[in-house]
Amino acid sequence: MTRWNCAGRLLAVLGLVLFATAAFDSGATGQTQRKLQPPILVTSSGQALDAFTVKTLMGRAGVNVTYDAKATASMLSDVKTVVIAVGVSNKGFGQAGITAETEMARTKEILQAAKDKGIAVACVHIGGPERRKGLSVQFVELVAPAADYLIVSKDGNADDYFGEVSKKTGAPLVVIERALDVGKTVASLITEG
Repeated sequence: MTRWNCAGRLLAVLGLVLFATAAFDSGATGQTQRKLQPPILVTSSGQALDAFTVKTLMGRAGVNVTYDAKATASMLSDVKTVVIAVGVSNKGFGQAGITAETEMARTKEILQAAKDKGIAVACVHIGGPERRKGLSVQFVELVAPAADYLIVSKDGNADDYFGEVSKKTGAPLVVIERALDVGKTVASLITEG
């Protein structure tokens, strides 16, 4: 086998690995999608540290974002994309001095403002199975159907909930193998201008 054949096979294998790392499903409805564009705001829905993790990993991937775990709808005036990391942390609620009810109301206001202003919404779920139980369920079920993109870790989608949402809404679904891949995955979906 020549050196070029080896290189070609290696590139093919790498392509398959990358495809497996971030499997992409365009959804069933084929509706026109809003693009993920800067400026980008990253916030939480549920006050888990997942939003901070997303912000950090996006920064490492070279994406400049504004981060506020308790962002309000009024902060969307100069934003083209809002990335919402869903997952509840009761400890996070206590530290933020808020309740599940006020967090739900804040999330609804952000989603409505984004819809009214034509701002793209990316729902990110990297908390795995633990963030798919209990109180987290109502936050996931609020944000996911309203999102333009669904970016989820494989272990948090074992029941294919996000796949079903993608089929119903047409929002592209990107499944990542590891939470640590979220920054570069979101970065790959961003288009300038």
